[in-house]
Amino acid sequence: MGDSEDPLGINEKVEILSTDDDKIKAVGELLSSDSSRAILKLLFNEQMTANQISQKTEISLPLVIYHLKKMQDAGIVKIAQTGKNTKSHDMKYYTVDKFAIVILPSGMTEKARSSKSLLNSFNRIYRFATIGGAGLAAWFSSQFIQQQNRHVISDDSMRQAQITMDSGEEMAQKSLQAPPPSMPSESIPFSTESTAQEGAAHGGIQTFTGSSGEPVTDIYISAIIALGIIVIGLIIERILHSRKK
Repeated sequence: MGDSEDPLGINEKVEILSTDDDKIKAVGELLSSDSSRAILKLLFNEQMTANQISQKTEISLPLVIYHLKKMQDAGIVKIAQTGKNTKSHDMKYYTVDKFAIVILPSGMTEKARSSKSLLNSFNRIYRFATIGGAGLAAWFSSQFIQQQNRHVISDDSMRQAQITMDSGEEMAQKSLQAPPPSMPSESIPFSTESTAQEGAAHGGIQTFTGSSGEPVTDIYISAIIALGIIVIGLIIERILHSRKK
């Protein structure tokens, strides 16, 4: 099968096993383990070292290495790259080797490996999964950025409110220390109280106006960004599909 019929290399990402294959037992043992499934979930999303996997899953490092070795032997996980840490020691980054595992009767495996319709089905699934992942990434990124902006604006507004209230208290103290000669003494407490209330009220207004946008609006913005990326991905997929025809 040529590269033009398999542009995403699906044949290399899909493992087709027969019911007589000895690898089924190894795969079954791995998938029945909670630790192995937790490791696979992480490696489906990103490349990670054994130490990073251990920290994320809270599984002991020797046990993580054991499961990774078993998954390598089964052809489910592979070493994507090797880097260096701060002590110049080699660090192996692991990733999933197969996008899916298909188990078929022994007489159908060879036909399935060369089946163009099956290949096209997995191509579509792989593309849609990639588009959906990009949409989710855009959603969480926009939510994170908006949350950071809300914190910054909230801190600024609180500082402005505090400055305003301090200024109001200072004005009230000055009015107590040096009242105007023409003003009756009975009106001094009223003036002081009124000044303090105005300062506090003014500070309250600053706090309100300095707040961020409505949370509902922020969710709409994130949804629009995520849907926009998904729609663009679908349009590109349709263009590629029409060109093949």
